[in-house]
Amino acid sequence: MTENPRMLVLAREAQGMTQEELSKVTGLAQSTLSKAENGLRPLPTADLPTVADALQVTPQLLCWDDDVYGFGSASFFHRKQQSLSQRTLRKIQARINLLRMRIHRLLSDIDVETILTIPRIDIDDVGGAYEVARKVRAAWRMPMGPVTNLVNLIESAGGVVARRDFETHRINAISIWHPGSGPLFVLHSQLSPERQRFVLAHELGHMIMHEGEPPRDTAEAEADQFAEELLMPAAEIVADLADIDVRKAAALKPYWRVPMQSLILRAEHLGVISQSRCRSLHAYMNKAGYLTVEPNPIDREEPQVIAELVRVHLNEHTYSVPELADVVGLPNNRFPAEFPMPEAQRLRLVR
Repeated sequence: MTENPRMLVLAREAQGMTQEELSKVTGLAQSTLSKAENGLRPLPTADLPTVADALQVTPQLLCWDDDVYGFGSASFFHRKQQSLSQRTLRKIQARINLLRMRIHRLLSDIDVETILTIPRIDIDDVGGAYEVARKVRAAWRMPMGPVTNLVNLIESAGGVVARRDFETHRINAISIWHPGSGPLFVLHSQLSPERQRFVLAHELGHMIMHEGEPPRDTAEAEADQFAEELLMPAAEIVADLADIDVRKAAALKPYWRVPMQSLILRAEHLGVISQSRCRSLHAYMNKAGYLTVEPNPIDREEPQVIAELVRVHLNEHTYSVPELADVVGLPNNRFPAEFPMPEAQRLRLVR
């Protein structure tokens, strides 16, 4: 069994470790690790379990031949690379790659039946991000009013949603659609339930309008506009926003299921209130601490697909937890932390 140099680098970066740090943990010379990572000389077979244990993976994972991808599009680096260290970026990128590979293995002998699809729409062809959102609502036959459960809607369209701790407040979510894999949305686990919904809608906008495209300076504003129209359609919310203040935003929040600040900004963008009034309400919310923790919290939308994949393998394919941990390249004791045991299932999966 010979390790794949790319996987050795990926597993190390996923732990946020340097070669020097891995050398100290394993007792192997840094030169040995460097040559292995550069494909010059494989690790001694006897040392592979030691390295894998230090990296919290199985020795088999270090031999996987999967392709490793960068995030690539405006949906990530264009807005993040200037504010994060290269070490942090590499760690996040490595963890998302490993998650994608693990989900691919869980899906290898299971088909997910979906009634919708996530489209690709050229924003310049349809007249802007608001119109893209309207087309998506129409294509998905969404009823008037608020989106009941955005996570379930995206998973019903073939997306996979996961929640992970990015260990930095500078990243709210990552959305990727790599060759051979379905759309993947990874949300920062520290987001509030209402903020999670808006961030997920924002990432869906990137996926539909920008994924695989060259970066554009307007991408962030366009993704926000898409999220606003998807979650708060102009024709249906404008009357609700009349005379909005902080108290009314708090009252509207449980119905529209978006942050209070998003409701206030939507009112400004629709011309219901002035920019100065919006700034005043923002200042009031900041003083009251509502920009950190809002009143009237809503229930969190929980992803279902990954939990259902685990359930099918354990209950229907009769895998043991150690066997399934081996499939995804995790030590037995790490599996529950990465893939919590599923509870309720809503999507129907078939062999």
